Amino acid sequence: CTGLTSVTIPSSVTTIGERAFWGCTGLTGVTIPSSVTTIGRGAFAGCTGLTSVTLSRKTGLGLFAFPDWTRLTYRD
Repeated sequence: CTGLTSVTIPSSVTTIGERAFWGCTGLTGVTIPSSVTTIGRGAFAGCTGLTSVTLSRKTGLGLFAFPDWTRLTYRD
């Protein structure tokens, strides 16, 4: 999914599975609705272009869900 640049996650989604967006290098930002309570292990691993994530503080994060936090801007 290297050509994927944006994702709209609908409010009907409650879980983002393990490695769901793994390797999506073109993905630059993602907004995760408050309905998502769990993000699986490595869900965004390898997303080297990802710089902005918006998610609820209530969202449970799996191990290495966002492996490179140093480049991300967190918004609640």
